[in-house]
Amino acid sequence: MNKLLKDRGIGDLLNIIAFAAGIVGLICYIVSAEDKSGMTETFVSAMVYVPLIIALVINVAAVFVRNSLVKIGAFAVYFFAFAAWCYTQGGYIVNVFMGIDGNVFSFAYILTVICLLACAVLCVVAAVFTGREKKSAGGGCL
Repeated sequence: MNKLLKDRGIGDLLNIIAFAAGIVGLICYIVSAEDKSGMTETFVSAMVYVPLIIALVINVAAVFVRNSLVKIGAFAVYFFAFAAWCYTQGGYIVNVFMGIDGNVFSFAYILTVICLLACAVLCVVAAVFTGREKKSAGGGCL
């Protein structure tokens, strides 16, 4: 682990953590996104899990490319996945808040939101650290 930190830096470590959180978020989304009560038309959507998979691939590529723009790209795709999640889960969220049929947010459902937001934030912070590491090594800003 120390060798990874010396060779790669904090930006790449944060990128790896974002990848791990993305895997957890993807699994939790697939497990918890469908409304079993049938009160809403909420279901697992390719509009959410395809961008999540693309963002995970970009995270892996960012470890090898070591460019902050790639990490910003991962942030953009994670943010799109979060926006798509909000769009597809809107009916269920309103249903839970209104208390119509007794639905509640499960642990996996809440963990999905936390992981999606954490991935986006970690990618931006990783990009900032990658830019600083290159700058201190004598390279350009990005």
